[in-house]
Amino acid sequence: MFMRYQRFNIKNYKAIKSAEINLSSDGLVLLLGINESGKTSVLRAIESFDHTNDPESDPLRTKFYKSIRNKKELNSVASVTAEILIEKNDRDRIKQIFLDHSIESSLDKIDKIATITITRIFVYQNAEFVKQEYKIAGEFLPILKPDLSQETQDAICKNILGKCPSIQYFEDFKDQIPDFINMTPGGQYYDLGWSSTIEGLFFHADSNVTVEQFQNLSDVNARKSALNKVNLALNKQFTNRWNKKLKGVKSIHEVELVYDPSTRLFTFQIVGEDKTTVFAIDERSKGALWYFTFLLKTEFKKRKLRADLGKTLYLIDEPGSNLHSSAQVNMVEDFRTLASDSNVIYTTHSQYLIDKENLSNVYIVECRGIVRVVKYQEYLQGKKIETSYYQPIIDALEIQPFSLDVPWKKVLLVEGIYDYCGFKFMFSDVLKAKINFVILPGTGASGHTTLISLHVGWGAKICVLLDNDVEGRQNLNSYISKFPTLKNNILTLEESTRDIEFEDLFDSQERLKLSKIAGFSGKVTKKIFQQTLANISYSENLTKQATTVISSSTKNRFLKILSNITTVLA
Repeated sequence: MFMRYQRFNIKNYKAIKSAEINLSSDGLVLLLGINESGKTSVLRAIESFDHTNDPESDPLRTKFYKSIRNKKELNSVASVTAEILIEKNDRDRIKQIFLDHSIESSLDKIDKIATITITRIFVYQNAEFVKQEYKIAGEFLPILKPDLSQETQDAICKNILGKCPSIQYFEDFKDQIPDFINMTPGGQYYDLGWSSTIEGLFFHADSNVTVEQFQNLSDVNARKSALNKVNLALNKQFTNRWNKKLKGVKSIHEVELVYDPSTRLFTFQIVGEDKTTVFAIDERSKGALWYFTFLLKTEFKKRKLRADLGKTLYLIDEPGSNLHSSAQVNMVEDFRTLASDSNVIYTTHSQYLIDKENLSNVYIVECRGIVRVVKYQEYLQGKKIETSYYQPIIDALEIQPFSLDVPWKKVLLVEGIYDYCGFKFMFSDVLKAKINFVILPGTGASGHTTLISLHVGWGAKICVLLDNDVEGRQNLNSYISKFPTLKNNILTLEESTRDIEFEDLFDSQERLKLSKIAGFSGKVTKKIFQQTLANISYSENLTKQATTVISSSTKNRFLKILSNITTVLA
């Protein structure tokens, strides 16, 4: 086991006043927001925690440090704090680092400390960058000798970070694949990122053969065999995924890594479907180039990084902009695969890149003078939902625009998205009923007129189900007046003297238990319970948990409702 990042706290970094990002247990986190909302700043802040990501040259490094400053303050301190989990076999290494810098007899305390907290700060005076340094915080602070110099504390922190996972930032993979790749530092065509990618590709194919060993082989056949193994691994991942899964251009038959022993340079090329025509990488579609770069810099690189330093943290900014929407949907699965032995934080404003089973790990990013980052569940509490942020979630929940060439034969119209989620959960997951009708959400009790008209025109059988409250009963009469032939097709939840809304079909204990499963705490308001149903309905793991808390009486209520619907649509 290796040390791994658990949490990042960002303060006063550019326009970010304060933000906290928790890395989920399944390794995948999404930052969702419109353009210019500050998503990139969050990723850049996390990237800058690791000093090895700083620009190498002094002019670029100074410019980078200055860019971090909050432009609204002349004198300020920006900081990025990481909470790092210490695994059992890390403790001896940590003790060795602190051996000469800790208070006598305090090293034994390390065995009882689960995490180490390190902060990197950037100090500014009169709008000018002054210094940057690392600080140890949390439970490790009392272990240190009180008279340690800042230089020593910096060295300790950098030593610890040298044993932490790599943090890799990708800006939509805009860096082009070079024509040639040199593995010798300082040589023409040398690039650290691409040379390490080639090393990762070799490691992926055979962990026992390094690039240096390959280049020093004098036996031509041995060198050819080793390169064939690399290209086999390359094509197993790229060609199969692109052509079969992402349905890319069929002219990409194979991708090859080519090596010239006379120049000791590597290059990539594409072989056409005829197996004879050879193309340069940049002669293919932008989508293919993007996906190829994605695999090279993640799938092939991560295994070597994983072997060296533990779970790599990938920061992926607005991925897949060159891919068709259907390909973007499939990319979510690739992110899950990547996150299986890594950590991934990615940003998007595309509804197609939202993992509908991972809404509990979605952060909403918005900017109104300052950048605000909140978990999606928290964002919904106590405020009006804004369409610009909420619409992608609705789209991710399969509430798609109407297609006039799909005339559904049987349809149940419910009041809104949360009723839709609740009925879908209860009918399909709890009751295990095989329903032969489509459930379609409207926009409230009064928002069905257009939907009813469309389905009447399609010749579909319709059942409209409304809450049995004042608004529901009023609209029932209104619909019957507009569509008198559908009098028997418009129902309310329950014929009763008391008002019944959808959430009333669950008892209070069920609502509390379900909301806790969905990740909410505290009082279960109507809005919280509505979002609870949405979260549960579209998460396989949450659904399994939620089905166990539904009582027999609640099941019977929904069975009765289902029976009434089935009768209407018979």
